[in-house]
Amino acid sequence: MKIDFSQSACIILVGGAGTRFSKKNESPKQLIKIFKRTLLENIIIGFSKKNLNNFILPLGHKKNFFVNFLKKKKKILNKKVNFIYNPKSDLILKKKQINLVAFDSGTSVSKLTRIKKCLNILKSNYYFVTYGDGLANIDFNKYFNLINKKKKNFICSKKIRSQYGHLVCRNDNSINFFTEKPYMKDPINIGYYFFFRSAIENFYNKNHELEDQFLNKLIKKRLINQFNHEGFFFNIDKKTDLLKLKAEKKNILKLL
Repeated sequence: MKIDFSQSACIILVGGAGTRFSKKNESPKQLIKIFKRTLLENIIIGFSKKNLNNFILPLGHKKNFFVNFLKKKKKILNKKVNFIYNPKSDLILKKKQINLVAFDSGTSVSKLTRIKKCLNILKSNYYFVTYGDGLANIDFNKYFNLINKKKKNFICSKKIRSQYGHLVCRNDNSINFFTEKPYMKDPINIGYYFFFRSAIENFYNKNHELEDQFLNKLIKKRLINQFNHEGFFFNIDKKTDLLKLKAEKKNILKLL
């Protein structure tokens, strides 16, 4: 049976301290403007264009910045926003609106625990999960088709160039040839995960983290595949990343 992705929930991980980007009393990187919109809004729009309109934000550090911003947000792109903070009872999700459900997930918890807590906030059989500091123009049509074909959990990956020149050497340490900033052999993880609820429930451990033990459990059980993303991807970790983005990717930014 085909998965109805419109019934899924999208978890955006925004609870980290983000100290490499800003101080404790400064706005988090997810709320920085990238041309017309914040990074968070651009992530939401990417999903919403494919009728994925139900979002969960497990807040932690700097939660007040997010709450104050989202309370004032009436529309994102051309859709009304239904913002709910710390829901106490059954959620009322509004059709054809962007439903943003935020809650305080704590500050001293892992990303995996934040994800697990989301299962009780908005119930679904499947969840998209992404980081709040990275943006990609995922081809969701291809992604949906692959998920429906394989019926597995997924992680998005991308082949990127090294930022260094590489030496290819012979066994005697003499140099065979030099190549400047080649594509690296192994792809990187860019997030945009797809998880079945059962995978999160069955393999969750409060002492484990998302990228270490949890993913490796799914890999060992052959329950997760990769989707190769061929479009753009960037992430913002430090303020220098933002400056680099504006300098090098002006054409991409104009699309946001």
